[in-house]
Amino acid sequence: MSDLEMRHLESFLVVAEEGSFTRAALRLHITQPPLSLRIKELEAVLKVTLFDRTTRRVRLTAAGRMFLEKLRATMQSLHAAVAAARQVEQGVVGRLRVGYTGIASDSVLPRLIGRFGSLYPEVALDILGPSASGELSLSLLNEEIDIALCFLPPPHPRLASRTLVATEMALVLPDKHPMAHAKKVLLQQLAEEPFVTYPAGGGFHLRMAVDAVCSQAGFRPKVVKESRWTQTLLCLVAAGVGVAIVPREQQARGIAGVTFRALHPSQAPLHHGIVWRKDDTSPYVANFLAVAQKTFPGTRRPLSA
Repeated sequence: MSDLEMRHLESFLVVAEEGSFTRAALRLHITQPPLSLRIKELEAVLKVTLFDRTTRRVRLTAAGRMFLEKLRATMQSLHAAVAAARQVEQGVVGRLRVGYTGIASDSVLPRLIGRFGSLYPEVALDILGPSASGELSLSLLNEEIDIALCFLPPPHPRLASRTLVATEMALVLPDKHPMAHAKKVLLQQLAEEPFVTYPAGGGFHLRMAVDAVCSQAGFRPKVVKESRWTQTLLCLVAAGVGVAIVPREQQARGIAGVTFRALHPSQAPLHHGIVWRKDDTSPYVANFLAVAQKTFPGTRRPLSA
């Protein structure tokens, strides 16, 4: 069977359909002698006679009819396999694993998966999270996910990134706090206040940002309670447990009993975006990056104070 080639099978199918070597040769755009040779080679390889040849017409033998039936099914499967392989190579059929932070779930994730899903409905999206940015970077390096929507920059040279949005941090006080309605609140004025904030360690970029902001103001926050979830922190502030520093857009959650104030001195915005492995040549990742570029063509301006 090693001498069997696709041209032999295609020639057999056309001769069987046309019932004539002359018409089959015209359809295949070759002369009749090479076509007859192909059929003889095919019969030699298969060790069967496929056609009864007469001067008037060509008829399939019983063996030829059986071979035609099986070959048609095989060719259909082959063409389907080729089409499926091409779809995978183009990234239009398959699976993509996307990890995200809590911030992404509010501002980035819904728009991205909505647009990607409309363009690539046959690509299954595994949406994993929310997780800390550090955890997502580790999952990328371990090839447990393909894309991360998290804070930037990524901590490893194997990872590439692109900014999608920028966010400012804001101070959150209980409504009844003495400084809640002051004209201006300096962060160093809260050096002795209890803080509720994100967990230390575990790759929480927001906790590192909070510690850095407080350090620049000349103090280390007195943390009395930690939580992974911004909504929980806001509820703790509302209950008077402490003050917090969170992304300013969290004000849209509408938690009662808290007041959002601009940070003074002001801080550079944090960048949130998309991260992937530099050596990942997957078409799914490339397509997702293209969708992200069109959905977020430029970094958003920081929120005003």
